[in-house]
Amino acid sequence: MAGSLELAGRRFLTAVVSRLIRPRAGESWSWVEHPPERILFVRHDDRIGNLILMKPLLQGVRHLWPDAETGILIGPRYAQIYQEEPEVDRLWILEKRRILRNPVVFFRFVSQLRRAAYDIAIDCSHMHSFSLTGASLTYFSGAPVRVAYERENADAFCNLLVDPLRAEHHESDILLNLLRPFTEELPETSMRLHLSQEERDEGMEKRGETVGEEGVLLGIHIGGRGTKKWAIERHEALIGKILELYAISIAVLCGPGEEEEAAYLRDRFGDSISVFDDLDLRQMLAFVSVCDFFICPDTGPMHAAVAFDVPTVAIFLEDQWRRYGPVGGQHRIVRVSPVNGEEEVLAAFAQLVTQRFHDAQGDEGGISGEGGVE
Repeated sequence: MAGSLELAGRRFLTAVVSRLIRPRAGESWSWVEHPPERILFVRHDDRIGNLILMKPLLQGVRHLWPDAETGILIGPRYAQIYQEEPEVDRLWILEKRRILRNPVVFFRFVSQLRRAAYDIAIDCSHMHSFSLTGASLTYFSGAPVRVAYERENADAFCNLLVDPLRAEHHESDILLNLLRPFTEELPETSMRLHLSQEERDEGMEKRGETVGEEGVLLGIHIGGRGTKKWAIERHEALIGKILELYAISIAVLCGPGEEEEAAYLRDRFGDSISVFDDLDLRQMLAFVSVCDFFICPDTGPMHAAVAFDVPTVAIFLEDQWRRYGPVGGQHRIVRVSPVNGEEEVLAAFAQLVTQRFHDAQGDEGGISGEGGVE
C-alpha cells in the first residue's frame, strides 16, 4: 500500500512539474554552432554498477570532443568512483537529504551549476524509467542542449530526445547511444576503471597478506539488493565445494548491512577463507582489481571486476543478464534460483580455471544454469 502511494505521489509530482516547465523557444542542437566546450552528465542515484556502466559514455564524449571540459552530477555515496577517471574533470555532488532539510541549498547549488555554463547536459537515467530528479537537474543546469531518451514527460525538460533502443542491448551500449545525435558512428570504448599508484600498491599488499607470493586468489562478493541477493547458504555451499576441489585462496567481500553474513562465514570456515567487511569503496576497488577470479551476484563489485578485466562468474536470479551481465569470453553468466544453483556456478568457475591455466578456447561467455543455454 505504501509503495503504491509513493508511486502515485511521484507521478503526480512529475505531472505538475512537467506542466510548469517548458523548453525555452529556439533551443536545439543547431543553436550551437561550435564544438561544445563544457559537457555535463547527470546520474543522481546510489548504485555502484550504474556509475561504472556510464564509463563508455564518458569515453565516447572524450573521443568526440577531446578538449571539452566534463562534469558529472551525482550523489555523495559513491562519488569516489570517479576520482581517478581521466574522462571526468569536475564532480558535482548533491545530497538530497540536505535539500530536504534546507531548500536554500538547492538554489545555491543550481546557481553554481548554471555559472559553469555547460553547453550540453545529458540525462543518464534509465532508458525506459523517467527520473524526475535527473530530468529536473538536467533542465536546471541551464545547458542550451539537453539530451535524454524519449519517454513520458522527457520533452518538458530536455530538447534533444533520442529514440529508445530495444531492451536486449547492454546497459553500457544504451548509455553510449545517447551520443547518437552527434555522430554517425559511435566510438569504441571500454568500462576500464583507474586506480592511483598508492591504491594499486595497497591492493597488492592486501593480496600478499591473503594469498602469499605465488597463490591464486578468488574473490567472492555475497551482496545484492532485494531479489538479486543469493542466500548465504548457497554461498556457503559453493565455498565449501571450491575449497574441496581447488588449492586456492578465497576472499569474501561483504558490504554495509552484511555483518551477520560475514560472521556466519567466519564461524563456518574459520581461517580457511578471508572475510573483509570493513573495506571502503576505493579499497574494495583496489582489492577486486588484484583478484585472479571473481564470483558475484548482479552487484556493483561484479561490474568493478569486469571493469578491471578480472575473469568473473556473474550470478543472476533475474532475467536481466542480457542487459547487465558481463560481456566477453573471459566471463560467465549463470542463471540460478534462490534455493539452488551452486553446481552450475561451480561448473562455470571450472571453465574459467581451465581457460586461464590451460589456454583453452572456452565458449563465448555463454549463460549456464537454470533457464539458461550452455
